[in-house]
Amino acid sequence: MDLSGIYNLIETEFKVIKRQECIISIAPISEEDYPETTVKLTFNKENNHYDLYEVVRGKEYKVDTFSDEYKSVLALYIFSKSKLEVKKYDTNVQNDLESATSLNNIQDIFKNSSVKQYYSFFEIEPNKIILEKNTNDRYNVLFLGKSDAKVYIEKTRNLNSAAVVQYNFTFKLSQFYDLLNMIGVKTDADFIENLKELYLLG
Repeated sequence: MDLSGIYNLIETEFKVIKRQECIISIAPISEEDYPETTVKLTFNKENNHYDLYEVVRGKEYKVDTFSDEYKSVLALYIFSKSKLEVKKYDTNVQNDLESATSLNNIQDIFKNSSVKQYYSFFEIEPNKIILEKNTNDRYNVLFLGKSDAKVYIEKTRNLNSAAVVQYNFTFKLSQFYDLLNMIGVKTDADFIENLKELYLLG
């Protein structure tokens, strides 16, 4: 999908509250006139400088900087999908994980869920949400980012709590790859890892 296609997705799926030559600001599609959270991208095309911001109750937090318009607008879309849309997790799966009585029980629940290829128990693998054993019956949840660096989502949770986090982020990771496939993203692997981190941790 080209740049105009990404802009079209943004205008279709979000409320554009400001669009000028040097800025685009978007909010969730809702009845609210003053949404609590918006996402903004500022442009300086002369020096190829594009800044992505999360804006919460009027306070701006810089998220990332880009040197390419296509990548910056793609990042705006992906980050907004994470920040501005409500995720609909399967509460039945979450409840089953919270009440599971063993690791085997938790693994069986994952096997029967809809996120089969995006999780790993104890094996450090790319493109998966990983459950890692900590100490004292505590667990971490993580994924691999750029250069296979560990990016921690949660640390030192009890098993059931960690499993719920792992399930939620596995679901998010599957949605991220669905988005990439839908858009037909053609960019470098490092930037895809950057987008993945924006989407998962945004």
